[in-house]
Amino acid sequence: MMDGAIERSAFQTRARTIDHLGREQIADCPTAISELWKNAFDAYARSVELNIYDGAEPVAAIADDGHGMTRDEFVERWLVVGTESKAATNWTPIEDRNNLRPRPKQGQKGIGRLSCANLGPLLLLISKRRRDPFFAALVDWRLFENPFINLSDIFIPTVEFSEYDKLFEHLPNLADLLSQNITGGSDSTLNERVREAWAKSDKLHEQEDHDGNAPRMSSDDILSTIYRIPFGQRHVREWSATKRDFDHGTILLISGINYDLRVQLDETVADASAKLAKDRLFETLSSFVDPFVDPTDAVAARRSPQFTYLVRVWEGDKHRTIVGSEKQFDRRQVDNLEHRIEGQIDSAGKFSGEVKAFGELLPDECIIDPPKDLSIPRRRDSEVGPLTLYIASMEFASANTTHTPAEFQRFQELAEKYSGFLVFRDGLRVLPYGRTDNDFFEIESRRSKNAGREFWNHRQMFGCISITRDQNPNLKDKAGREGLIDNRAAKTLKALIANILMQSARRYFGSASEIRKDLLPEISADNKKRRAADARNLLRKRQRREFREKLERFGRDLPRFARDVQGYAENLDLRTETHIAGAQRSLDRFREQLQDYRLSGTPKNLGILEDAYTDYRALVRSVHECIAKIDGEIERRVEQIKPTKPGDLLQQQLESQATGIRYRVRSWSKSIDSLQKTEHQRIREIVSERNKVFHTEAAPILHRFNTENLSYVDASRMLNELKQRIDEDNRELFVSYIGALESLQESIDLEHLATFGMEQISELRGELERLNSLAQLGIAVEIAGHELESYDEIIGFGLKRLPEQVRKTDAVKDIEFGYEGLTDQLRFLSPLRLAGKKVEGWITGMEIVKYLREFFGPTLAKNQ
Repeated sequence: MMDGAIERSAFQTRARTIDHLGREQIADCPTAISELWKNAFDAYARSVELNIYDGAEPVAAIADDGHGMTRDEFVERWLVVGTESKAATNWTPIEDRNNLRPRPKQGQKGIGRLSCANLGPLLLLISKRRRDPFFAALVDWRLFENPFINLSDIFIPTVEFSEYDKLFEHLPNLADLLSQNITGGSDSTLNERVREAWAKSDKLHEQEDHDGNAPRMSSDDILSTIYRIPFGQRHVREWSATKRDFDHGTILLISGINYDLRVQLDETVADASAKLAKDRLFETLSSFVDPFVDPTDAVAARRSPQFTYLVRVWEGDKHRTIVGSEKQFDRRQVDNLEHRIEGQIDSAGKFSGEVKAFGELLPDECIIDPPKDLSIPRRRDSEVGPLTLYIASMEFASANTTHTPAEFQRFQELAEKYSGFLVFRDGLRVLPYGRTDNDFFEIESRRSKNAGREFWNHRQMFGCISITRDQNPNLKDKAGREGLIDNRAAKTLKALIANILMQSARRYFGSASEIRKDLLPEISADNKKRRAADARNLLRKRQRREFREKLERFGRDLPRFARDVQGYAENLDLRTETHIAGAQRSLDRFREQLQDYRLSGTPKNLGILEDAYTDYRALVRSVHECIAKIDGEIERRVEQIKPTKPGDLLQQQLESQATGIRYRVRSWSKSIDSLQKTEHQRIREIVSERNKVFHTEAAPILHRFNTENLSYVDASRMLNELKQRIDEDNRELFVSYIGALESLQESIDLEHLATFGMEQISELRGELERLNSLAQLGIAVEIAGHELESYDEIIGFGLKRLPEQVRKTDAVKDIEFGYEGLTDQLRFLSPLRLAGKKVEGWITGMEIVKYLREFFGPTLAKNQ
């Protein structure tokens, strides 16, 4: 080489580059699925499904009804990493849009397809475009893990066919051809290079295995799985392209599926790691399409992506849905939450919208300016365009909520599954925002410093920001989908949202807000009254139900018992002492049985039970009379016979009655034991559940601390706040229960107290209604008296002004007589008036007598 000579050199691409960009780049299994679903969206699919099939070798299938691909498009685009199809701004041709509106591209870098490798090593891709044949390609991603082979040395076998079921005739040939990436093909030079590369890889595999590291699969292991491809007709049956009315779409069949997919097959959670994998998949995919689009808003509805998704597990021919558009919540379910803030953030960073606090929509528009220390970027390469914000939340303590207990419980259950603050771009979710371990907007971090003031909480808020690619082109995803690229636009977005959350908490929802200070005491008091009223109503319903059931049962059984007693009384035989002893035993038995027909807790308003209750009372009285008749007859015969051993008769009576008491006590004891066992088991379950709550809710905090997303101080504060909240919930649950047990220990009849309290409340409510009616009558009298007094003066003045000859006529004299009578009545009403100056003075008894005689004089005289 000549000194100073310049030569050309180029990057050499190893096959493992694909592994780095695909399997290792994507954060986790749900993120990989999300990327593949977005590819389906870009292909103008209306729906996409993930089906997981059981079997000796489980298989996952991701199927869509998009426009599909031809074999040429697969080779020229799908197999080209970073293809210009994502970078170019050209729209999909109209004939490929499936009658859908133009969609902005969700993919950005053309590597989302490589996330297939995260789900499983062996991929069978089948696709069909309209008026073109099916084509299939077989890929084994483990080929790209070999660090000694070049990317250009690996080829992907493909095949075209006219009917989809002919695919399975071609599968063996596809597998044979794919295996030549390990065994070598017809090209001798390539053959030697490939064999050498796999020999080195196998040697490295042996070394890793010897050192105890997680080894890659050997070439023999890979070949054996390629030859045992598990794909069959069952796995493509749900794909729309196999149906008569469809002729386009793509399906990805994956075998050797990863742990996160395998655990979905088991409906029962085996261990903590399996539960975590299930929860993560549900948490990530359950809100894949923006659920906060208002379906009643025509403008917002036009922005809906018109895209559905589904995750199902198949056990034989039976399936179970895990995630789906129809199963997830939508805005209509959370719009009724007591707290809500909704509006727009313009390009200047100012928020304008409406606020609902404690169940009331505030009349004034909410305006929140950007932070004064934030410089809003205006350059095209860093600006943040307009976006929408929606958040709904609730009070964390049931004592403070404006919701009914049923609503509060329902919203809590929703929050356990769907809560979080998410980000959507053009209607589809941007990951990882909204996950419990992500705190991009520092909601939990701020809350750890002052939970009351900051208010917002990931676990009990439903919200999102919605952006578009057109208006926010600078908000771009990272390659591995771990969030937005940390550029100036993302930093500005974070600062704006954090400011809105802080300002809204301080103004409307948090402990520093005047609204909370004004309303919370009244709300808490109302909730206490409501809980007491609910408890009373529950007791009243139970008592009425038991009363009705007993009355119906007694209505069936009591007549027969009454006939038995009546018949015994009519045929009473008391000739000897033995007969008397037997009669006394029968009498005790009748009395005990009559006790069982006691009906307590009779409602004041019987309604349709009135007739049945009247019949019951009549029957009970007749039985009482019969028993009294038998008792009297026994006493009479004892006096007549004069038993020789009355002590024996008395002893027999004592033993008979003692036996009856023991029998009844045993019966009650059995009922108490049964109830105590059931209640003991219920309390144990509650205790077990409450013991797990803290660890369950503390796990995300520890996870964020372990991943260095949370400082020790903040984590400690959050744990303290969590402990305090759960401790308060437990106190509310258990202390009242302990108080009830202590009352029972002191033989305090709680049901009698509650019933007595309800009766008192009912009486007081009736008295209040009576007094209210009386007060209204008094007010009416006062108003009428005041008005009539004014008219009295007008009439009296008018009569005095009449000419003398007119006043002497009979007609006017009648008017004056009636007028004087009316005036007297008004004078008697004047002491009942409430308004005006009160004049106090002593009144004698004679004045009262005179007043009454004058007031009632005409009536007394008339009625003599």
